[in-house]
Amino acid sequence: MAEIGRTLESPLLGPRPKVHTGRCQNCGYALELYEMDVKKSMKVMRCERCGVMHFYKKDMLGKWRLQRAAKAELAR
Repeated sequence: MAEIGRTLESPLLGPRPKVHTGRCQNCGYALELYEMDVKKSMKVMRCERCGVMHFYKKDMLGKWRLQRAAKAELAR
């Protein structure tokens, strides 16, 4: 009974892997969630390999649609 409230993450299995929901438009590698804005229904995902930012917005049906993909510029 003590095992019921235990989490799925255990020392034997290690940390749970990140969930990727898309592929990069530039290189085809997996994307990771970079930023999420619930009020504007937008999310920004970043490619793990090349660093291209992918901007998604929810459409009328509630599906995520790609708005644009752009290389992130470093602020000076």
